[in-house]
Amino acid sequence: MNDEKVIEAVYEAALEYINSVVPPKRVEDLDIVVGMDGGEVTIDIRLVTDRGEAVDQRTVDEAVKVASEKVEELLNNKR
Repeated sequence: MNDEKVIEAVYEAALEYINSVVPPKRVEDLDIVVGMDGGEVTIDIRLVTDRGEAVDQRTVDEAVKVASEKVEELLNNKR
């Protein structure tokens, strides 16, 4: 699996998780950035909703965890 496919799959995993726990009408701003450099994957998520900063941060933390698990799954299959 090439880097672009890994990035796309990790992005989709994070987006899918966020969409599963936050109703779209409550999302004011969402930015998901996934990068890959030399086999190292970076995941940066910014979420703003009307639910409050602490709830948003917990959602972001969980989305990063889910996306990171996807990275591990994909990179283990790549080897």
